[in-house]
Order: sequence, then structure tokens, then C-alpha cells
Amino acid sequence: MSTELKRKLSDHDDDKQCRRRKNGGENNLEEKISRLVNEVQAQDFLGNLVVILHDENENPYVTLQNALSYINITLKVVKNDENPELFELQINEKAFACGSFQNMQLAKRPLAEEALEKLKETCFFISKKSDYVNVTKENLSTSSAKTVVKPSVNSNSIALKIMTKMGWTGGGLGAQEQGNLDSVMLYENVNRHGLGNRNLMTEITKKLDEFCRSSNLLTLVFDSDFTKEERVLIHKVARKFNLKSKSSGTSSRKITVSHKITRMDIVKELLKIGGEDGLYKLHIPTKFMHLWDL
Repeated sequence: MSTELKRKLSDHDDDKQCRRRKNGGENNLEEKISRLVNEVQAQDFLGNLVVILHDENENPYVTLQNALSYINITLKVVKNDENPELFELQINEKAFACGSFQNMQLAKRPLAEEALEKLKETCFFISKKSDYVNVTKENLSTSSAKTVVKPSVNSNSIALKIMTKMGWTGGGLGAQEQGNLDSVMLYENVNRHGLGNRNLMTEITKKLDEFCRSSNLLTLVFDSDFTKEERVLIHKVARKFNLKSKSSGTSSRKITVSHKITRMDIVKELLKIGGEDGLYKLHIPTKFMHLWDL
């Protein structure tokens, strides 16, 4: 056998071993993630609870209430019948924190803080670093189509990981890979002269189409300068692209549009990339940390 042939065969064997090690590593990681998540979920009624921390200034009671409502679990603070100054925070009728306070309003925040600290032992927590891109009429329509903000595609993006898992191998989406390769883009230097509602909704549709195809999990916020009729159409277009939309505010109504993805999906994808990406940072329950450190 010639030296050249031996070298090629050796290189081929090395490649096969590298692929085996890589596949083995991926399988081991998947098993590790599955074992951790299954153990957490196998707990009591809070096994599927994932708490998202938006910022340090958010009211802890609101944070806890939002997390529990996501999995249809009740939260309330009740007064002790025998001691009017003793209050108890209950999750699904189970006591999680208690203390003496002057009234119920003063009791909610510290009791929620105590409950959240306890839940860190058994539940996943996600800290959000950034969560929206603002959208106004002025930056939708494009006379010159000048891009002013173009977030780069993070290779660790959760949405990108999900798309890859579903079979996407890169390039634009669509049969001819005609989809936009960029993340959601904002446009300014807008000239709305001569544009009617039809043109505006065309730009809104285009914006949501790009967002649907994009590889980030940012939330689009449509500003309050859109009319009631335009907001109705925004919701309609969002549903068309299987996006989640929600109105908020009273006199100044805004619409938030985001991808449909469960909190536990985010947890699993963050675990695959080491617990953190450009948008989120994961806290693993301390009670189950040993399963992750194996």
C-alpha cells in the first residue's frame, strides 16, 4: 500500500472519529438537558414554572404573578384571622412566605421577594437583557429604504437554534431561499408624502414578514401613533404570520408583537449554549445544579 493511500485512509479515520466525538458530545448534552428539565418538571405543581426577570426595578409581586399566571396557578396574599397584622403569601393555596405588616399593600412586595428567593431553589429563572425594538409610522415606510439599525445574527440566538433543529441549514427561507437573510431592520428618513393606508399596511406586512423570518426573539413595539383601525390590521397581520400580538395602555395604545415560544423552550435552548445569549441569562435551580455539573 502506497504512503499516500495510507495517509488518506488515516485522515479518513481521523475524520470519522471526530464526527463520532462530536455526535457523542451532542447526544450527551441533549441527554443532560433532558435529565435536568425532566427532574425539575417532575416536582409538584411548580415544576413548569419559569420566572422571567425583566429588570431590577420591576415589582417582585408582579413578576411572580406574571410567571404563575403563565401556567394558570393562583397567587394571593391573605390576612391571618387571629392576628390582623400577620399576612401570608399563598401559591395555589400553599403558604410560601409570611410576616407582620401594617396592611396588605405593604405586605405584597417583601413577601413576593421572599417567595422568589425560595423558588430559585427549585425553578428556572431567566433574566432578560433587552426585549423590544420600537416601531413608529415614521420608520416604517421607505422612500429611500435606508437601513439605520441592523442587529447582527447571533450564532447563539435561541430562534436560530430552533430553526436549525427544524432543518434550516442557512440562507433565506422559502423554496428558492428568497427570504431576507437579515434580522429585523428599522428604517428612517421616511417620506410619507403621497402614501395612503394601503401603502402603510404594505410596510407593516413587510415588517412583520421580516420579523417572522428573522432569527431573533426581540419584541416589536408598534407606537401609539397608529390609529385604532391600523392597530386592528396589525393584529390581523400578526396572526397571519403566527405571531403573538398584544395591546396595552389606555389613552396611548401600543401593540407588542413577538414570536410564539414557550418559556421552557427558552430554558432548553439556553442550556444548549451554556446558559446565556445576547437576550437572556439562565439561572438553574440550585437544588438541581448537581445534575448540570455532572
